Order: sequence, then C-alpha cells, then structure tokens
Amino acid sequence: MRRECLLGACALLIFLAAGCAPKRAPAPPSPPTPPPPKQNVVVLLPNLDGKLGSVVVTNAAGSQELSESYSAVQVERSDVSPSTPYTVDQATVKRLFGDALDALPAPEIRFVLYFEVGKDELTAESEARISAIFAAIRERRSTAISVTGHTDTTGDRQANYQLGLKRAERVAGILRAKGLDGSSLFVASHGEADLLVNTARGVAEPKNRRVEVIVR
Repeated sequence: MRRECLLGACALLIFLAAGCAPKRAPAPPSPPTPPPPKQNVVVLLPNLDGKLGSVVVTNAAGSQELSESYSAVQVERSDVSPSTPYTVDQATVKRLFGDALDALPAPEIRFVLYFEVGKDELTAESEARISAIFAAIRERRSTAISVTGHTDTTGDRQANYQLGLKRAERVAGILRAKGLDGSSLFVASHGEADLLVNTARGVAEPKNRRVEVIVR
C-alpha cells in the first residue's frame, strides 16, 4: 500500500513538473521573398517601311544608344545606368509589347499625284491612281484625308500658292464626285514652299508639280 502511494506521488510530481516546464514559442515564419525589382525595357523596332532610326536611353547614371534592329536595354532604377544593349527576338517583343502594338493605329498611306506644267490638270498616269486613293479611303473608313497642293518655282510665289490650291481642290473635287464626304477632307496649298526636288527659281521640275494625299 505504501509502495503504491509512493508511485502515485512520483507520477504526480512528474506531471506537475511537465506542466511547469516552459513552452517553446513557435518559430517566426520566414519573411516572404521580395519580388524581383521592376525594370523598364526599351526595344528599338524598325518602321513599317523597313527604315531604322536610333534612340539614346539616358538617366542620371548613364546612357546607352540603340541603333540596331531589335536591340534593347533594361533600366532598373534612375541611379543605375541602362544595361549593355542586347538583342531580343520577335516572340519576346510580342510578349512584352503585344497589347500596345495591337492598339496602334494603322500607318497613314501617302499618294503623290503629278500635274501638267502651269495647270491644275493631272497627268494621265496620276489620274489613273485616283481609284486607288478612293479604295484606300473606303477600306479604312477614313474620315481624315489631307490634300495638299504644290508647285515648281516657275512663276511668282503668290501665283504658285493659288495654283497649288487649285490643284488640291481639283483632286478633292474628284474624290467628292466619287461619293466621299467633303467634311473628311482637309485641303491646303504649300505653293512652292515645300519642294520635293530642290531647284533654283524658274525651274520647271515635274516632281514639284504635285498634290500629296494622305489617308489616315
């Protein structure tokens, strides 16, 4: 009987000791992994006509020039110089900039029509191009078409301005006759002020006797 009480007392002491033992605090969770720093990416793309320009990417820490098609740099922060240029492929450009590229408006289409010397009469070859202009306007459903008249340097400047305007109005009138809403047309004259081929005064240059039609 005494042995049983002694065992019971020992068990009680062990239980009490276990209950009084300090509990270990749970380990704090690991801090979340910070996201990688955002970087700006600049890519040089060719124009739709295949021509390529150049761009200089500059911040407070330095600059890099991009002059090759599909060359790119990354810019992490304003106090870190742009990265060394590298080349990206078209799939990467589509992934990074696809939405922005898809949202770009279609590029404008430019037509040049030529005229007989001193007249607002189209050359036969240029008159045949009117249908192509109208087709482009209809296909794009364009409501912004500029028609600008030009002349060579024969005659005086004021007369050339008026002649350029008559040429532009002649083309605009043809387009209206085909059913184009006149409110979509922006008619102007540059006279001899915007030569396609630079010449001295009094030179009858055929390429300067023109109307430029831009369909947007």
